[in-house]
Amino acid sequence: MAAPAYGQEDDEAGEPSAGEHAVFVTARRVAEAQERVPISLDRLDAADLERRGIARLADLAGVVPNLTMPTIGAFGAQQPIMRGVFSPIGASTIGLYVDDVPIQIRSLEVAGNPDLRRFDLDRVEVLRGPQGTLFGADSMGGTIRTLTRQPQLEGLDGQASGEFALVGRGGFSREMQAALGGAILPGRIGMRVSAYYRRDAGVIDRFDPASGGLLTKNIDHDAALGLRFALKAALGERLELTPSLFFQRAKRGDLPFYESSLGLFRQTASLRQPGHDRFLLPGLTARLDLGGAVLTGVTAWLDRRNRQIVDYSGYFGEIILGGMVPGIRTPGGSYSRTTVDQTVFTQELRIASADPRASVRWLVGGFYSRSRIAMEQHVVEPGIADLAQSQLGLSIGEIFGLPLLPGGLSYHSRQQIRERTLAVFGQANWTFAPRWEVTGGLRLSYNPLRFRLMSEGPFAGGSNAVGPRGQSDTPLIPYAGLSWRPGGDSLVYLSAGKGFRGGGTNGAVPANSCAADLSALGRAAAPDSYGSDSLWSYEVGVKAGLPARRLHLSLAAFRIDWRRIQQSVTLPNCGFSYVDNLGAARNQGVELALRSEPLRRLVLDFSFGFVDARFRRDVGLPASAIVAAGDRIPYVPRWSGTLAAEYGFTLPGRLDGFVRTEWRQAGRYRRAPSTRSVAYDPRVYSGEGSELLFLRMGLGRDGWQLSAFADNLLNSRALLYRNAELVPVTGSPLREMAQRPRTVGLSASFGL
Repeated sequence: MAAPAYGQEDDEAGEPSAGEHAVFVTARRVAEAQERVPISLDRLDAADLERRGIARLADLAGVVPNLTMPTIGAFGAQQPIMRGVFSPIGASTIGLYVDDVPIQIRSLEVAGNPDLRRFDLDRVEVLRGPQGTLFGADSMGGTIRTLTRQPQLEGLDGQASGEFALVGRGGFSREMQAALGGAILPGRIGMRVSAYYRRDAGVIDRFDPASGGLLTKNIDHDAALGLRFALKAALGERLELTPSLFFQRAKRGDLPFYESSLGLFRQTASLRQPGHDRFLLPGLTARLDLGGAVLTGVTAWLDRRNRQIVDYSGYFGEIILGGMVPGIRTPGGSYSRTTVDQTVFTQELRIASADPRASVRWLVGGFYSRSRIAMEQHVVEPGIADLAQSQLGLSIGEIFGLPLLPGGLSYHSRQQIRERTLAVFGQANWTFAPRWEVTGGLRLSYNPLRFRLMSEGPFAGGSNAVGPRGQSDTPLIPYAGLSWRPGGDSLVYLSAGKGFRGGGTNGAVPANSCAADLSALGRAAAPDSYGSDSLWSYEVGVKAGLPARRLHLSLAAFRIDWRRIQQSVTLPNCGFSYVDNLGAARNQGVELALRSEPLRRLVLDFSFGFVDARFRRDVGLPASAIVAAGDRIPYVPRWSGTLAAEYGFTLPGRLDGFVRTEWRQAGRYRRAPSTRSVAYDPRVYSGEGSELLFLRMGLGRDGWQLSAFADNLLNSRALLYRNAELVPVTGSPLREMAQRPRTVGLSASFGL
């Protein structure tokens, strides 16, 4: 439940008809009052994001029930999970949008989605459940929409803000952002420009692996710079054009992992592990008033580049020597250098009826996208030649049958994924009786994919070339719903919808070095490709408002039946993996949001989410199962919730103030699906629950505000990540990540 945000966004067809204090969303691609949308959703406007300390996309997971965003893999990539619909690889299960442009990336375990920041946003809408009819195949679990502030054709407005904070055990964090917009030619041309910079202090200290001496403090700091520009031009009375440009650059000093044997926030990596992510999104939106309908066209080009370094100095000792010499590392250090380039062209054209009071309201459209992902990895470790000779008395050629590649490379790969999507879609709402409405939608897509991989080096088992391999899907994605408005702000609804995700192809898995692992799974070789997976979701919900009692309730219950799930199969001894379709699952749960005002200016918010997500049948051989019936889907806590209280007051001198406290908690989860899995590691199997307490206070008047805050007030240190991907079951230290320590700070903002 978001705090009240009065006003209206009319960025789609028509003027919605609703109460005086309605809050509007565009969850169904047209502006509607939130309480009349038969979807379980959360809406957070700019004030909500600021008061709840949501600085980046990952922070949403703490405030939206049944949404998690765990770190997946040794490269630090984060992946959103909604209602337990999780798969660590393949196409995304959650759609991520900037305005009307999809920007999600396939789950590569190397580079996750762009780390979007709270920066000149109008609001964020989180839509739970499959949204494939209106948002495409990658929204089978839900969709997250970040909607930016748009240029205005009248008046002038501007904002500037800054933040300064001290992180426990770390340094100082700081943030600055500013925006200015207004009419250049009143009624005809408007412009908006904004800029953002934030640097978050690190908390991890790096020590010398040989002497144990401190090398560098707070190595895991990160920084982000963002720029936005948009121009709106009204050409005549019917046509409106809005070209825009969004640029963001993020850098990290090091991965935020520490080693379990050293205690909290200490690590002894042989090398620094920096990362760099650059994101560019130019676009053009056109709206044409056709009288009885509005035609909208959205064209965009996404260009993203991600670069990372990860320490591999312990890889040879663990994989090849099997951990026989604890703590041994490659002389001079070894590292993986990965680059991911993503380019996507998208074009959407849709037309929607303009009268929100009509008994039949409709929307039809077409969508086209062309994407290319190129990922390249170099594992550089010239020192392993000396290490192999000193420990085994053998050369690299004698161990692997192949020498190192030029430059000391033990592994080099380059893969390229090209995808196209061509889709037509439509949805209609029919008010067939007073207070009753039926909704029907359908999307038909054609999704061809082509894959090519080259790998070489001793760790690749020689020189391999895969592809071009290709596959295609032609999914039909239906949706149906029935809603009833008994009166006032109340709504009761039922819905059923399908979610879909396209398949893909696998890279090369060396048959010789991985023969034992594959044999344990009953395979002679890894599969060349994996198929699509799909789900059906059934939801019943109630939204009820009692204005006289200052009470609002939102409750939704759901069941999801998911089949042919795409999951990664890890081969623990040879270090490779492949993707396969691993059986079926059933996810069942509820979301509850309750908002009340028991006293004037005192607001209480409570939200709760519960999901029981389990595999329904055994997959794999009895002696080496991949998953077993009844196993919980990994990375999905069974419950999560928030409890918040905010009190507003007025001081002499017309000063308005507030005090807000918020408690967030999430339950335990599993990092692996089964104790029977061939890759089972008891050290990393279970994930801890977490809890956080936030406090914020502020004073302001006439457009300015000064606030003080404390995040993680109780200094909770629950483990958010624990993994042994580069250190198998040999007793070596694990890579871990804990919640950021207590952070206290001040922020100030001023608006025109």
